[in-house]
Amino acid sequence: MRRRSDYNKLKDMIPASNIDAQAVAIIEDFGKYFDKFPTHDAVDMTTFLPRFKAWHPKMSDEKFNGYKAMLLNCIAEPDDDQRKNILDELSELELMTKLANLADTFQQGDLADAYDAVNQTMDEFRQRTGRRATSYIDIPIGDLLQDEFDDTGIAWRLDCLNGSMRKLRPGDFGIIAGRPDKGKTSFISSEITNMASQLPPDRNIIWLNNEGPGKRIKPRLYQSALNLSMIEMKELHSQGVLVGKYREAIGGRLDKIRIFDIHSFATGQVEAILEENNPGVIIYDMIDNIRGFGDAARTDLMLEQMYQWGRERSVKYDCIGLATSQISNDGDGLQFPTLGMLKDSKTGKQGACDFQLMIGASNDPGLVGSRFISLPKNKLRRPDGASDPRAEVIFDGLRARYKDIPVGA
Repeated sequence: MRRRSDYNKLKDMIPASNIDAQAVAIIEDFGKYFDKFPTHDAVDMTTFLPRFKAWHPKMSDEKFNGYKAMLLNCIAEPDDDQRKNILDELSELELMTKLANLADTFQQGDLADAYDAVNQTMDEFRQRTGRRATSYIDIPIGDLLQDEFDDTGIAWRLDCLNGSMRKLRPGDFGIIAGRPDKGKTSFISSEITNMASQLPPDRNIIWLNNEGPGKRIKPRLYQSALNLSMIEMKELHSQGVLVGKYREAIGGRLDKIRIFDIHSFATGQVEAILEENNPGVIIYDMIDNIRGFGDAARTDLMLEQMYQWGRERSVKYDCIGLATSQISNDGDGLQFPTLGMLKDSKTGKQGACDFQLMIGASNDPGLVGSRFISLPKNKLRRPDGASDPRAEVIFDGLRARYKDIPVGA
């Protein structure tokens, strides 16, 4: 740690309670040295030793000589094996210390989500020891440009969205917002039953349901996938062909779309679901109700943490994330609500997403079957397309489908 780069990397992972007092004192004084000599890349012992003695004026000569012997041993350059072994031992010591502290906190009843806390600690350990490698982005610019124009990824059912956004890819995270009881669940159902067959065979759509019984969603999926009303579905089921047609429509597996009721779940419990179900798309319906973000001082800050956590899951699991939200009362009756009209958030939620899709609805009785799709935030804009479609679409509630209005209609 006498090198500045190593000192900065390791200083926060040293559990002082488990290290010899002499070593702790030296490490602390290395920090003083780097503060005093900001241009030095390493501790120079001929400069450090007199200052170390001055920083500890009550230290006896005998004790100082003990420190001096230890410090002179620091001059030798460690080989690669020594460096790796030391780092591994420090990482393991830090890991076990943190886990022991978590166990104490749990015993005292102060640990809200034990699974999540342990999972985060293990992630940090994997990061430090190289078990989860972190490398810089080294993709040639030509390949990145080609990605933008190849249009690979997952398409929407609605062409008005496909015209304004490139296809969705792993790592993308968006917010889908609407007023209560205006067809938000039907919109999700309509779109993901179109997405399911586009996913790789081993990937799934995970619907994390926080609003009402999840069993009510399943009939919607069948309606959306097959464009059928309940009466039409009942007739096909009586013929024994409904399930087979649904399986074929969503990509060949009945469990391709998996609904989980997560009422009162905390982040750790949600994480366990994601780890076990290989998500290609995650639907957070609604992420606002997931527990585990209670340490923020204000509601808007807490919501910002929630949506940032959701975005990070898209990167961690290399999948697409879609979080539902409500439009505030300010947007009631508006065809195209504005960016800041998300419930309880003017900027916090919005800052964590790549796009914000608003489902507007008019209070005009003559427009009861219409919905209005807009993208007030769109970082996935096509190079040659309009950023915001501001399009009227047909809402077929009987079949849980959103449909483009035909050109010329």
